[in-house]
Amino acid sequence: MKKDSLAGPILIGLILILMIPGALIFMALNSMTVPEGGVLTDCVVTDYVRVGNTSEVNVDYVNSEGKTINARISNGIGGKSTFVGEHYKCYVNESNPFEVYRKPDKLAGILMFAGAAVSALLGIILVIKMMLKRGVQGYLIKNGTQTQCVITNVGIKGGGRDGFTQCVCDYQFTDSRGQLQTGKHTFLPNKRVSIGNYFPVMYAEKGGKVVSDIIE
Repeated sequence: MKKDSLAGPILIGLILILMIPGALIFMALNSMTVPEGGVLTDCVVTDYVRVGNTSEVNVDYVNSEGKTINARISNGIGGKSTFVGEHYKCYVNESNPFEVYRKPDKLAGILMFAGAAVSALLGIILVIKMMLKRGVQGYLIKNGTQTQCVITNVGIKGGGRDGFTQCVCDYQFTDSRGQLQTGKHTFLPNKRVSIGNYFPVMYAEKGGKVVSDIIE
């Protein structure tokens, strides 16, 4: 048995705690920043084209001279649907009359901040769980006793088109005192495991409880 690599916790920490929240916060701040010199103006959709999950939207508005100008909403409307004749409040800048900036959606910004917080929290929880597991493995290496266990239940997670699957299995074994012990182990990706398979397992008593882990 060997300890899990530190690369996993470090990678999860970088992605879930730093990179994803950082990107979401940047997007939220950027989406809520109003361009300087713009005048909030009522705009009416004249046509739109759906591009993937977003829409390229053109609108008409009346400028300060009373002329109707057709312009493109530079920051789009996100993933929302729209229709010809729908009204949007947009910032119009006389220096660039054919590009307007839709008034930021406060709810979208709040949701991005919330998503950043959730991502960071999940990352912290996963890193803590992985570090605790690594600590158990270290304890078993120093203090554990080896025996055989049998797989009693197999659950599958992952899979799909990429074929990446993991078996999350329940197992049981009898310790040196003749008592039946149970545990759970997540096997390396794409390892085939069935109910009734035997594997070597390390176990030790810690804090009045028996901890164990299968040796792969």
